[in-house]
Amino acid sequence: MSVIIHTTQDGCTIKFHLRRTARKNIIVRVASASMLTVNIPPFVSLKQLQQWFGANEAALKRLWQQSKTIKTEIPNTIWYRGQRFSYTFSKGLSAVQWYQQQGFLLPETSETSALDILRTWLRQCAQTELISRLQYWALVMQQQPASMALTQARTFWGVCRRRTGIRLNWRLIGAPAFVVDYVCIHELCHLRYANHGRDFWAMVAKYTAKTHDARLWLKQHGSELFALDNVR
Repeated sequence: MSVIIHTTQDGCTIKFHLRRTARKNIIVRVASASMLTVNIPPFVSLKQLQQWFGANEAALKRLWQQSKTIKTEIPNTIWYRGQRFSYTFSKGLSAVQWYQQQGFLLPETSETSALDILRTWLRQCAQTELISRLQYWALVMQQQPASMALTQARTFWGVCRRRTGIRLNWRLIGAPAFVVDYVCIHELCHLRYANHGRDFWAMVAKYTAKTHDARLWLKQHGSELFALDNVR
């Protein structure tokens, strides 16, 4: 996900995180303190996007001002593999280190920069661990998606489309194993059943008895998995 900048006619500079996962329309949302996200369809060029920005500057400036009112909250603990861990800063470190008892050791730099480094580290772990679980369940269930990848989405934990495959929210790296497994199973079942009907849930139940527990955990703690999103 890249960052692009648009300068309005009156000199206001607006920063956007650019995504290309929208299907039809250009979608702009407040992402965090002084940052917007713009999600565009793959067929929209950067030139066309800049033209769209120019035609919608009034609305963009309102969202930009709204983003500046968001307070950046530094989390005290970070969820990882279903547990909360504290973090400390250590001199001489060039990369994140994690220990079961100590939690995270971060390079001694500015707090926000160190947490940004931690976020990148967690996403790398998610790429390995979450995709590995999805591959495992695809083999067990004999359901092979067109592709497997992670998503930055803020509104869902997983998505399944026959043409493009399954995407898992990278923030699930903070969830317990039974929650990750449930989301993988849930999305793989959608390869056979596009809806949430009786047959769909029967198939989910065939592979996990923890549907209720997983959904309850996400309801109680899901928002906490986004703790690093507003750290800039």
